[in-house]
Amino acid sequence: MFSFFQFKYIILSQHNYLNQEFLQIPIMGRRYYCDYCDKTFIDDIEARKKHLQSSHHIKLRNLYYEDCRDPSVILRDEIVKASCRRYEQNGTCQFAGNCKYRHYTQEELWELKQQVDYQEFLKQKKREEALNIPTIDSWMEKYSEKHLNKSDSNIVRPFWSYPSALEKRTDLPPSLRKYQEGDFLNDNFEEWG
Repeated sequence: MFSFFQFKYIILSQHNYLNQEFLQIPIMGRRYYCDYCDKTFIDDIEARKKHLQSSHHIKLRNLYYEDCRDPSVILRDEIVKASCRRYEQNGTCQFAGNCKYRHYTQEELWELKQQVDYQEFLKQKKREEALNIPTIDSWMEKYSEKHLNKSDSNIVRPFWSYPSALEKRTDLPPSLRKYQEGDFLNDNFEEWG
C-alpha cells in the first residue's frame, strides 16, 4: 500500500509531466480550412484576410472556377488577350489562373467559338418556338381535321388506336374487345347493373 505522502508525490509528478506536455502542444482554438488551397490556419481576422488576399489563394480560386464559367464569357475574355509566350514555349505558365495573357491556342478558340455559336442558335430557336404559340382556334381546327370525320359529324370516333394483334383474338373478355359502331346504336337500356 501507498502512504498518503507517496500517493501525493505520484499524483504531483504525473501532473507536472502532463503540464510539460501541455506546454509543448500549441493551443488549437478555432481553425479555418480553405477548400481551394487545402490548407488550415488559425481563424482570426488578420490571418484570414492575409490568406484570402495572397496570390497563391487567388490563383487556385481562379483555377477552380475556370471550369464553371460560361463559354461565351471565356471567349469574350480570352479573345482580347495576347498569347502567353511562356505557355506557347513550355506548355505551362507559372501564373496559370492569374496570367494576364491567353492560354488558349487558335484551334481551342475556334472550337470555343463554335460551341458559343451553337448555344446561341439553340437559344434563338427556343425563343422563336416560344413566340409561335398557336391560338385556341387554330389548335381546334387542327384537332378536328386530325381526329374527326368531317362528312359525318354525328359519329364521334375515339382518339386512341386498338392494337391489331388483339383484333383477331376471340378469347378476350368483353372489356378488352374492340368496340364496334353497332355496339352503341342500341340506346334502350331497360335494366342497369
